[in-house]
Amino acid sequence: MTFTTARRSLSLALASLLAAGAVALGAGGAEADVLGSMEIAPATGTDTSGITLTTSGPCPEGASNLIVSVKGSGFPAEGQNVVSNSPIDTYGATGTGGIVVPLTQTMRDYASTAGFSTLQGRYDFTLTCRAAFGSTTYGDFTAPLWFTSDTTYRSTPPAAVTTTALAATPASPVVQGTAVKLTATLAPADAAGTVRFLDGAAQLGAPVPVSAGTATLTTSALAVGTHTVKAEFTPKDPAAYGPSASAVLSYTVKIKPPVVTTPPKVTGTAKVGSTVTCTVAFGGATTLRYVWLRDTAQIAGATARTRPLVAADYAHKTACRATAANSTGSTTATSPAVSVGAGPALRNGTRPSITGTARVGYRQTAKPGTWSPAATTYSYVWKRDGRVIKGATRATYYPTAADRRHLLTVTVTAKRPGYAWGSATSTSRRIG
Repeated sequence: MTFTTARRSLSLALASLLAAGAVALGAGGAEADVLGSMEIAPATGTDTSGITLTTSGPCPEGASNLIVSVKGSGFPAEGQNVVSNSPIDTYGATGTGGIVVPLTQTMRDYASTAGFSTLQGRYDFTLTCRAAFGSTTYGDFTAPLWFTSDTTYRSTPPAAVTTTALAATPASPVVQGTAVKLTATLAPADAAGTVRFLDGAAQLGAPVPVSAGTATLTTSALAVGTHTVKAEFTPKDPAAYGPSASAVLSYTVKIKPPVVTTPPKVTGTAKVGSTVTCTVAFGGATTLRYVWLRDTAQIAGATARTRPLVAADYAHKTACRATAANSTGSTTATSPAVSVGAGPALRNGTRPSITGTARVGYRQTAKPGTWSPAATTYSYVWKRDGRVIKGATRATYYPTAADRRHLLTVTVTAKRPGYAWGSATSTSRRIG
């Protein structure tokens, strides 16, 4: 009994000396076994909170003392002692034999002693069961805590930080109605949860589950304009992973190029002298231009929607080509070609007439009269009593004895390129 009392007194004296900083003892010897965990109380606190460590069970038989150290950002790599070599029986115990160790200083105090000011990330406490003297150890109890800011901690792991990146294919800009694939890429890739795709504040479709670190959504519903698209990750287990959002992606949708709604065609009478129209309709057009073709070649200056057919078109094919445009682009469509027929026969206004003395041997001159449209050339046929006089095809005629006391007329044929010919006969005159 006397020996036991003396040993305990010696242990207490040594513990006091170590606490005062005169002696520093570490957990020397072979690497200690992990005996169990420790509970940190309070479970959440601040840098100035008092902390109590409670082991999950007792130290093994043979251990009489303990040391507590802490490792983490700012502390020495080998750790810093926060409880020096102290007899186990100076601390309280739980019903299951766990050791209750109140730390005498705060984490802010320990940081100051170690010479740093910012508490961050994970810190690990280790309680080592040991002998009072020498380097013999019997195992460790461990407990981590995490500083989520310089002043606040928690004893459970904080949610892992996630990052979300957003990409869109095809690249902007696209035309209205294009199927756009939005792809959110999540890190770490094993984070489970869903991704919402947003166009401004409006959600696109339903949330998409993350699979192998990605979530995709394809939409053709983006309206014309510039969009601000982003992806927001919501974790399935908020304690394991934190939420994150991508940077805003600017994405532009342009109006569709004009679309032909009524194919072009040439309407109207395709004859010389008539006016034809290029009939066509486009959707989404802001401007519309026309050109006309003759046998596939563009006709200079023919750029109106309508066009009068001229003599040069006769017996050729004509078509119209329409080009519609908007801010995105243009669309061109060409009508089927139509054959251009001759214009109507020239119409006589004033009948042809004959001038000159109506006697044998005197020159008779044919006046062609007036025609619509105006003729460019004429041909003549002289007749005696309505019968053609052979060889009499000039504008002038000299009556012969065979014409005496007969009726003389001239038939004029008016001609113009691209038009049917017109004919008219003068009034008759009797030759004396």
